[in-house]
Amino acid sequence: MEDSTKEEYQAAEHVQTSQPRSRTQLLVMTGLLTALVFVVTRFLGFPVLDGWLNLGDTSIAASAVLLGHPLVALAAGLGSALSNLTSGHLIFAPATFIIKGSMGFVLYLFTRKGSFSWFAVGVLLAEIIMVVGYTAYIFLLVDVGSLASIPGNLFQAAANFVLACALYLPLMNLRRALWGKSA
Repeated sequence: MEDSTKEEYQAAEHVQTSQPRSRTQLLVMTGLLTALVFVVTRFLGFPVLDGWLNLGDTSIAASAVLLGHPLVALAAGLGSALSNLTSGHLIFAPATFIIKGSMGFVLYLFTRKGSFSWFAVGVLLAEIIMVVGYTAYIFLLVDVGSLASIPGNLFQAAANFVLACALYLPLMNLRRALWGKSA
């Protein structure tokens, strides 16, 4: 990694603990991020392999960075479940709420540790939760058919991992602009 890029990542990591300063800011930001997760999950996706690739997981990772609060789990779960409800995939909404909410909470835990490395580990664990969670849920619904969803979910996990990691620095800079260095 170039020295200037390394310095930018180190500078961005110092704002890791900043978050909204008031309950109003926290609630407004949670609502906005719920809407972001919904819109990105619902409208930025397309079919691939035997599954669906959407960038909703990247918006969940972005929400964890920007919010820096456990409420990211609510934004992730609710925004994603609303996408299921409005796209006709009602049967997945309960599982999505739990799976994506869990992803959001894991991302919150790892993002608050304060470095890109911890963030990347959090994104990886969140994507594992997604693949295992949906495979298990489909297994409960249709048994062996769950195995057919694994390649598509792995592709989605990989794409969202790469994109979330690529957006880390700009998101940290946005977080600094939103909440300040000492928030």
